[in-house]
Formats: sequence, structure tokens, C-alpha cells
Amino acid sequence: MRTIRIVSFVVLSLALFASQASAFGEIRYTDRPLNLRDGRSPKANWVGNMYPGQKVRIDHLVDGWVAVYEPDAVDNSESAAAGFANVKYLKKERTRYEPMEWGELKYAVRAINVRTKPSIKGKKIMTLKSWEHVLVDFPEGDWIMVFKPTATIRSHMNGIGYSSAKYFRPATDKTMASVGFNKDDAGEAKTEESPEPSEQAVAEAPAVSGEGQVSGTVAPPPDFIPPRLVQVRAKINVHADRTTGSSLVRTLKPGDRVKVGRAKHGWYGIYGEYERVHAQSRPMGYALESILDKGSEPAVPRSRSASAEALKSTPEPAAVPEPEPAPKAEPEPVKPAATVPTPEPAKPLAAQPDTGQQTMVIDRSKFKGKKRPDPTPDKTAHGYQYRFLEKSETRQLGEPWITLKVFLATTKLPDRQALEDFATTLWKEHRRVTKKVAVLVYLPGMDTEDLAYGVVKFDDAKLLELWVRKATLFGTKFL
Repeated sequence: MRTIRIVSFVVLSLALFASQASAFGEIRYTDRPLNLRDGRSPKANWVGNMYPGQKVRIDHLVDGWVAVYEPDAVDNSESAAAGFANVKYLKKERTRYEPMEWGELKYAVRAINVRTKPSIKGKKIMTLKSWEHVLVDFPEGDWIMVFKPTATIRSHMNGIGYSSAKYFRPATDKTMASVGFNKDDAGEAKTEESPEPSEQAVAEAPAVSGEGQVSGTVAPPPDFIPPRLVQVRAKINVHADRTTGSSLVRTLKPGDRVKVGRAKHGWYGIYGEYERVHAQSRPMGYALESILDKGSEPAVPRSRSASAEALKSTPEPAAVPEPEPAPKAEPEPVKPAATVPTPEPAKPLAAQPDTGQQTMVIDRSKFKGKKRPDPTPDKTAHGYQYRFLEKSETRQLGEPWITLKVFLATTKLPDRQALEDFATTLWKEHRRVTKKVAVLVYLPGMDTEDLAYGVVKFDDAKLLELWVRKATLFGTKFL
């Protein structure tokens, strides 16, 4: 009996020690797209990135920087970290959630070595077995970085090593079933929590609705919660999707009244003030929950006729005296005639009958104050200062594309080689397996909501095409 007690005490002690060892640091969530670096400094080398709302484990706080680990990590040594990040962007509670897929689940077609470098000269780390499933990303020529299939953090420091890409094939349900691999075990952060479980529970409810206990638990959550009416107090951007990288639909201004609801991943669905919203209604766009809660207040519903009458009654008194000065202003059309002679001196210069060509003189003063100010650059690459305007992922003709909109601050028009070198640097940071990348370059003075000047396209291995639109420079200092 005494022996059994001693053994039980030892087992409990070991279990307690193991649980304490795996529970180092604390869980945090990123509040924005966040870079990972190989050191505690913004000047350290970039090794990876995290999406807004990503769940991670952190430890070793030094000078405002922490080591970042997988949520289920058990090794708290800094050598096992996936990278380093500034702690001020890692919150205790999730404020927004924009999951992004990365890498691709593949299996080895034969036993293959994993090395420290993308070369046969790299030191051997381990050997993958035939049909072993792994995540792959960060292609380097004919080599590719290998990750554990449960990895959730995209970082060079989180990978196992490099293997030759030609010995991998995309995983299928058949290959995963043959080795007993569960697809749900893969490191897809988007399945870790949020509404999916509840949606599955609702979907399964009809099959077991006859059981009293099940119907009792499914009944409390309503199928549809009507949105609430708010009045906006500050400018709030409305996006086409629940990501900041999606296109901008509109900007709400102070005084605007809208309906908000269907909170998900830290975003609200936005509806019109008088829109009748039902379970199948599609919102006009989405706004960040944290920003909208701070920049709005509850509003009292009003009838459309009452609001229309209020609008009509206000301007009517002011509109009465306006028709009187209108007839007096009839001579004013002569004023444009006064401006007509100004371009006339340019007419002799414009006509060149000898060559059959015409030269048009552009009055640049007409463009002043008509365009938005240029974005402020916050990064540097290849001697150019630049700023990311937007990053989005779409499918074109069935192919996945990553589009990077970039503002390039320069006083000299970049040549082809400079444009290619600059775009290649961005491609190397954002490329993914089986996805193509398009870099759209805008120059000072251009409308960043219009067509780009430079278009550089890549697949996951090489440059595909590069071309420019000189017509987009019309009205800028480059043309």
C-alpha cells in the first residue's frame, strides 16, 4: 500500500511539473499585421509575419520586445522562438480577427533530407519519411522551407529546414487518410475559435432536434439578431470584406446614421439607416468593431418622411432670397470669356503643320489643390522610400493572386531595372507557394485610386512580366 502511494505521488509530481513546463509565458493576440524579426529591434532582419488577431505565446520581455512562440509550445528557450516582436502590439484580448492562410500542406513522395540551407551543402537536420505530411512555404529556387503540419506562425525561424521542392506533392484526402493524418490537426489558425463551432452546432441541430437536452441548448442563441442604429461621431472607413486589406467601399462621416450588426472577427456589418435587415441581408460593407464602438453613439429611429420634411423645412427659408440675386448675376457668364484669352497665346505654339504633329501646353496650375496629398513613405528598399497602400488576395481566372499596391517616393522616373529590383524585393517578402504576386507601383502626383504606373507580376518562382503605363503620369511632374 505504501509503495502504491509513493508511486502515485511521483506520477502526480511529474504531471504537475510537465503542466507547469508547458504553461510558460502568456497568451497574447496581435492587434494588426505584425512583422517578426530575428532580434529585439525594428532594424533586425525580417523573418516572418502574423495576421491581425493571431493567437501566440510570448515570453522573455526585454526593452519592450518579446520572444514569440506557437500557442502550444513547451520549449521556452529563445532559440525555439518563432521570432521577436514589439509587445505593445500584442494584446491580452483579441480586438480584431483577420485570419490568413499561408503555406501548403504537402507530402513527401520518398524519404528526403531536411537541411539548414537551401542547398545540398546545408547540414542535414532530419529525414522525412515517404508520405509524411508537412507544411511548405518560402521557396528558394528549387528548394522550399518545411514546417510541422501543426505550425500556425509563418516565420523562417519557425521552420524545420529546407528540402528539395521536386519531391513533394499536394496533400489530398486520400493521402492523409492513408497515413491517419487528420486535416483538422493542420495549423490553420482560422479554425481555432470564433463562430464556426456554433454554426456547426446549429447545422447539426435538425438531426437531433427530437432530443430535449439538445433542443434546450440550441434554442437560447437566436438565429438572427437585428442590427442596432447608431450615429457616427468620427470618420470611419467601410471595407468590402472583414480585412483592412480589402477595398474601401465608403467613408462614414460625422452625423451619418447606419445600422450595425453581425459582429464577427472584430468587424461589424454595416447597413443603411432605413434598410430592412433580415437573416439573408447582405451588408454594404464592414467596419472595425473597436473603432466603430468608440466613434459612434446609439441613435433613435426616425421615420423617413419625418426626416425628409425636416430637411425640406430647413432650407426653404434660406432658399427664398436666393432667386432674387440670381437674375442680377446673369451678366456673370461674361466672366468666363475673360479667361478664354489666357490659353490663346499657346495656340501658335501648338500647331506644327510641317511635322504633322501638335504640341499641347499643360497648365499645371490647374492641377493644384485638386488631388490628394501624396502618402508619406515609411519604409526603404533599394534606395527608394515607399509605403504599402494595400495588400489583397483574390482569384483571377481560377488562379490565386496576391496584389501589393505601393507608393514609391522618388523625384526621378525609375528605369526598368530599378523597378524590377524594387518589386523583386517585395515579392520575396510576400510570395507563397502556388500563388502569384502582382506589384502595382504608384509615383508622386498620381491618383492612388486609379491605374498604377508600373505593373510587375511574379509566380512563386520567377518574374513573369513587367510593364508601365506612361499615360498615368499625365498631370504629374514626370510628364
